[in-house]
Amino acid sequence: MKMNVSLRSLMLIAALAVLTGCATSRSEVKLGGMDTANYTVTKSKVVLIRSVTDERVFEQEPSDPSTPSLGGEGANGASADTKARAIGRKRGGFGKALGDVLLENGQTVAGVVRENLTTAFKQAGYRTTSSAAEAGPSPMIVDVHIKQFWAWVQPGFWALTLNSHITTDLEISGTAAPTVVSVSEKDSRQLVTDSAWIEIVDKTLKDYREQASAKAAGLP
Repeated sequence: MKMNVSLRSLMLIAALAVLTGCATSRSEVKLGGMDTANYTVTKSKVVLIRSVTDERVFEQEPSDPSTPSLGGEGANGASADTKARAIGRKRGGFGKALGDVLLENGQTVAGVVRENLTTAFKQAGYRTTSSAAEAGPSPMIVDVHIKQFWAWVQPGFWALTLNSHITTDLEISGTAAPTVVSVSEKDSRQLVTDSAWIEIVDKTLKDYREQASAKAAGLP
């Protein structure tokens, strides 16, 4: 009986060690691919997504987990490439900030937003381009400002809550004020793995495309 108890204890300690190691290390994830559907063009204007600027502010040791931060060298010492790919921060059972979650090399937050916004405008009936030479004489010009793109964990007594939030301001030619696209998602889990980060961010991006497309459809 004592041996069984000891064995269970050792197995629990080993499992906790594995989970702690995963949480403290930096993960690189690849978000799901976009659909390749052909959308019908119903709008006369061509959309030129001229620029996408990542304006997220990283803090060194924020008290709020929804504020972007980085482990290792910290936000102050992190390279521009690391910040451009950072999408979340792991946390321990008591909320202690641990390892980072980055996009794989080849993906950046700005690139992901551009790709999803391009699809959103296509869903709304526009032809899109990122080349001024291909846009024609009077395109609808869009400059994108990424204000928030972050996923984080909130510890709970019985489960962990995984959150994700995306906010962008779209400066669109011919409109007086920026068009704000802001979406959030949350999901309760017993364990937050790399696949869980991918799922919550992909789900938030789906919401982002739907909201952006709906707002684009109503543009003059």
